[in-house]
Amino acid sequence: MDKKLLKNAKIVLEASCRAKPGETVLMVADAKLLPYAPALASAAVDLGLIPAIMDITHFLSSPSYSEGHVLEPLRAAMEAADIVIANTRDVHDPTRADFSRLVGDPDVHDSHLTSERRWVYLQCNGVEKWNITTEAVVNLRKRTHWLVDLLKSSKTGRITSPLGTDFTFGLGPDASYVPVLGIVPLYAEVAVVPSLEATSGVVVVDGPTQLDVRPLNETDREPLRITVEAGRVVDMSGHLGQIERLKKFIASGDPPADTIDEVGIVTTPFKENDIYYWSDGTHHHDRAHVALGNNERRDDLVHGPRHMDGEISKPTISIDELVIVEDGVFVDKVMETDYKLSKRDT
Repeated sequence: MDKKLLKNAKIVLEASCRAKPGETVLMVADAKLLPYAPALASAAVDLGLIPAIMDITHFLSSPSYSEGHVLEPLRAAMEAADIVIANTRDVHDPTRADFSRLVGDPDVHDSHLTSERRWVYLQCNGVEKWNITTEAVVNLRKRTHWLVDLLKSSKTGRITSPLGTDFTFGLGPDASYVPVLGIVPLYAEVAVVPSLEATSGVVVVDGPTQLDVRPLNETDREPLRITVEAGRVVDMSGHLGQIERLKKFIASGDPPADTIDEVGIVTTPFKENDIYYWSDGTHHHDRAHVALGNNERRDDLVHGPRHMDGEISKPTISIDELVIVEDGVFVDKVMETDYKLSKRDT
């Protein structure tokens, strides 16, 4: 077996899944995960875990799955396992194997993105090529949880960018904060559901969006410029075709999807995240994203019925004037207590 593949499989289990000897790990394998399942199982045995593989490729392509059928033996196995590793496509399609659909609970996908339950989505492209270390993956968790703690004690955040973003988002008790650590091992972010009243400014989406409003192959066109007041879109400009698609997306929701549902502060430094995942070109390591949607359960969910991320390249992000991201790079030194206190005191 390829040594780098086995090494990276062990990093997934040890650092991302926080596996301990004697625990059970279930690989719920679609066609993408199945080729990597033997390496994960071998790594699990080396680490003293008890692995099992369930091949669900035919179930995912069946009419029953597309109609919402829940396979009870699969759900029972997932609930019984200490760790569940699956693959979900990074764009939505009828055979997408997300946890919500597999167990029949629409809230499960969001609730498990934190990885606290240790149900994780493996970024299963190029596993044998990743240049990662256990320490770097562990640091993703530390950086992400540190940021959650900072946000909880802050009042406002601000994003600026070279192409003109100048956007303030409300924090405090009316906002919520989700550490996204369940897409492993290359990705992490804090998903902020901001306080709407204190959220306003201009968002310049120069990268791609989800849902093909501004697809990857159209990022050479004029960026989308979205003006926000009190958390809602009040104006927009940009390439005509993209503006029309954005208006259709907003109108597709009931209520309309014109609300700032998320500010995504990316905490991963891994370029491999950009290369081997996110086929729509979103969620890159040197960007932030702002999502429009119609989430009416802002206290306990990030994703409402309609949700679309738009990418801001090379952002600078400050939290109560403390710069935590500069030109798309997370400023790790701000996590040093003395530095943080001295910057807030000035």
